[in-house]
Amino acid sequence: MKTDCKCWTLSPEGMCALLMRLSLGMLFFFAGVGKFMAPGGVGGVVQKLQEGFAGTWLPAFLVAPYAHTLPYVETALGALLFLGLGTRWAFFVTGLLLVSLAFGMMVQQQHTVVASNLGYVLMAVAGVWFSAKDNPLSIDRIISRYREKMLNMR
Repeated sequence: MKTDCKCWTLSPEGMCALLMRLSLGMLFFFAGVGKFMAPGGVGGVVQKLQEGFAGTWLPAFLVAPYAHTLPYVETALGALLFLGLGTRWAFFVTGLLLVSLAFGMMVQQQHTVVASNLGYVLMAVAGVWFSAKDNPLSIDRIISRYREKMLNMR
């Protein structure tokens, strides 16, 4: 018996998008959750970040709000990427966040960390590209199929 079901076939673009989504999603989700579970919680993380930037030209009044929001943004982006919800925008915002983190590390003269972050930026860029081509096993795909089905019923 032959079927035309392509439910479980993955295109090369889809494979790339899925792998990037899962890897960056887990990285960011657990980085964010780790900041909540760190000694002193988010407050402790904020204090450490402020101490790290104390000897730089970056003013503390800019570091504190960034450090307070970072765990929430990381956790949310990680969850969005892992689930495949708003994937292209999640990849894009993740890339912007990585650029901002690289900027902070550059201010601290931590060039190896900057290089590592920019590698992740390339993953986010490729994730935007590949998820626009194919985004398998994602909530975006489910929503897209539902909308398509609703349009075809009219």
